[in-house]
Amino acid sequence: MSNDRSVHVDLADRGYDILIGSGVLSKLEAVLNPMHSKGARRAFVLVDSGVPDRFADQITTITQSLGIKSTLATITPTESIKSIQTYQSLLVHIASTGHSRVDPVIALGGGIVGDLAGFVASSYRRGVPVIQCPTTLLSMVDASVGGKTGFNLRITNPDGSEDLLKNLVGAFWQPQCVIADIDTLDSLDPRQRRSGLSECIKHGFISAGVGQEGLLDWMIQHLDAISSFEPATMAELAERNVALKASVVALDEREDTSKLGGRMLLNFGHTFGHAIETLDNLSPDPSNPSLAPLHHGEAVALGMVAACRAAEHASGLDPEIGNEMISILKHAGLPVQVGGLPSNQDLVERMSHDKKATANTIRVVIPTSRGKCIVVEDAPVESLEAGFDAIRA
Repeated sequence: MSNDRSVHVDLADRGYDILIGSGVLSKLEAVLNPMHSKGARRAFVLVDSGVPDRFADQITTITQSLGIKSTLATITPTESIKSIQTYQSLLVHIASTGHSRVDPVIALGGGIVGDLAGFVASSYRRGVPVIQCPTTLLSMVDASVGGKTGFNLRITNPDGSEDLLKNLVGAFWQPQCVIADIDTLDSLDPRQRRSGLSECIKHGFISAGVGQEGLLDWMIQHLDAISSFEPATMAELAERNVALKASVVALDEREDTSKLGGRMLLNFGHTFGHAIETLDNLSPDPSNPSLAPLHHGEAVALGMVAACRAAEHASGLDPEIGNEMISILKHAGLPVQVGGLPSNQDLVERMSHDKKATANTIRVVIPTSRGKCIVVEDAPVESLEAGFDAIRA
């Protein structure tokens, strides 16, 4: 009996399925078959260098069986490689293969690989199909779902210093399908696994406000099995989290900036987190600086703590909300404090570069009660600083 799970993202003619389970990468054949019938003869496969060869080999075997010639491009994913230079090199590479408008791009890896592959697909020949095959928990429950693609931009400040601005360039480009094979999680090191749990915890703390009541309590009930990455529990965790994101994306596909809510709520913890994520000196363990820099999920975990404490300062949020979050994050092995942060003035300035900022105002997602968050504009600077102070080790 199959334990495969499926969630549909309802976007009318752009809707698609997310397939979840052990061994579901084999279903790529069924996804590619109708493309082949419509003329697809090539596939451009962007592969995370950390993914075991057997998964890329499986894709090659499937494409060959259909008469589709695959070209593999491998990258080692880092925030610095998620750049316009990498984007350009990938465009040159895909163009050299003779890739046509009906030929798919396939992403096999984590969020960085998915973002780059998605943006290449969105812009090459004004748009070719993309199939997302996420191999990290973070990309399964968040990055691969919803069509956000893009890369970072490095800017030079007037004082000569440089900043790496997260996801400042991109496009919305929905995939044809998402294939989340739980077996790929076995290839992750423990730190990468823990990092992915951060996005799941984020979903729990917005769940009651987006019609997914019960997710937070379910995760708490199964926290031991989740923290030990028990396979059946991980499949259900992925399904529940994907269902939440799919429901939000279906109502607000392109993150409508004219309304403070909808898809923006998925950025809980991210505005604070993005301000610290690209600082190369920060370690998730204040006693072990060699672990720097932070992983994305670690920065989001710290950002959620900061957002809770900022909400306490700004609007009197019950401190027990933040205390419960800290307890869950610690149980999952995620950081709740970090050493080496720059000044609050510098951090608040970095927040202003966030892509959700409008007309020089900082938009930040803060909790209002257990499981509910709102988006606020122009949160008091003192409250933002209180958030950062709360995560200083």
